[in-house]
Amino acid sequence: MNRFLLFLCLLLCPVTAFSQNFFNKVQLLLNSPDGVYQVGDTVKVTARVAEDCTETLIICVVSYDKVLSRKQTVLPAGDNVVWTEVASKPVSMMVEINPVMEPRKMTSVGYIVAPQEFKPGFAAPSDLRSYWDGELEKMRALKAEVKISPAENVSAADLEKFECYKIEIPMPEGNPCRGYVAYPKDAAPGSLPIMLFYHSAGVNKIWNRDRAENVIGYARKGYIAIDINAHGFLADQPQKYYDILNNGELDNYAAREFSGVSDYYFHNMYLRDVRGVDYATTLPIWDGKRIMVYGESQGGGQALAVAGIDRRVTHCMAIVPAITDTGACLDGRKCGWPDRANKANAVTNLGPSVMAYHDGALLVSLFEGNLYIEAGNVDLVCDPAAVSAGFNNARVAKNKEIYYYPWRPHTFSGMDVRYKDDWNQKVRIHRDVFFKAFSAGD
Repeated sequence: MNRFLLFLCLLLCPVTAFSQNFFNKVQLLLNSPDGVYQVGDTVKVTARVAEDCTETLIICVVSYDKVLSRKQTVLPAGDNVVWTEVASKPVSMMVEINPVMEPRKMTSVGYIVAPQEFKPGFAAPSDLRSYWDGELEKMRALKAEVKISPAENVSAADLEKFECYKIEIPMPEGNPCRGYVAYPKDAAPGSLPIMLFYHSAGVNKIWNRDRAENVIGYARKGYIAIDINAHGFLADQPQKYYDILNNGELDNYAAREFSGVSDYYFHNMYLRDVRGVDYATTLPIWDGKRIMVYGESQGGGQALAVAGIDRRVTHCMAIVPAITDTGACLDGRKCGWPDRANKANAVTNLGPSVMAYHDGALLVSLFEGNLYIEAGNVDLVCDPAAVSAGFNNARVAKNKEIYYYPWRPHTFSGMDVRYKDDWNQKVRIHRDVFFKAFSAGD
């Protein structure tokens, strides 16, 4: 879709990412509790319309950013079937409704058909494992001289109970591995698992940064907690520092040009992530067994990648993972984030020769541990079909589970408030079970 058509589509069918200004007079419902169907199933989308809803509505049916159907109508109060089909092929779909006069108010629901059938757009390189083994060997040839400095913004009460500090470890190329570390002071040698946390995409927002409060929170759960920052920038700097990076050195980093495997932006990011694992395993309180990598969006993609690259990882939790199925457009679907850049490059030689070596959907095929994934059926950034392709390709995982949610957009904060309690009961509960199993050594 060219830029004009995309702009037109956004005008006609505004997306949930714009705001939390939801159209609460209509609720969209599915005849499937998790929005998952199989080929041959009848899909029914019902609009439950409030008594005071007199607005003229636009109803859009969208798949992979393409508008398949659009109509303008007034719906009577009560339940109205607005879309139905007999599912004929694996696909992800969304139905969106907004009032004509308030186009930024919108409610939506999504579903996926035969998610188990999706496969990554790229084939895995035959030397995927040996390539990354070689990259790790080159990285480790540079001595890991760890610089430790005090953590900022930690309360005196927490410092009484937890060790908490910053680490900086040199890399052969690019910025150092930088992050925060925390663990209980009273931990016995060989007693604690490692939990490494990776961040969502971006530079200058608070959630893009490694922070002491992140690791303290996980240390309270009895983990050696490490918060690795994706870009290797400094922590706890004035906001201006991150704004300058965002508008300068790291501007549009995910879509920057590349010519080979080693100058692909995510290459050094993954190596910094593993460098963090290397450091964590040197701590005497590590139990020598359990290591979890965890992240959301870009961080979820990093988690899938590191789980495959680093043989020591035992548990991987990837929430709406990006950098996953980056070649989906080769299968007629929406590429994993960054989708526009990936769509442009996937069809060139750079797809199989560079992107495939960094694709979470391919790297997770090397993972032999326990895998947990969540997908959002109205996720406009990381399409659930792309996420499914990664899950399906985790062929040697010890155990794996994936959960879909019909009203989940890319960010939880962007979810319609009407569904947050339901999401907690149907999805979040499984995340908590996975963490508890990891803590118990399962």
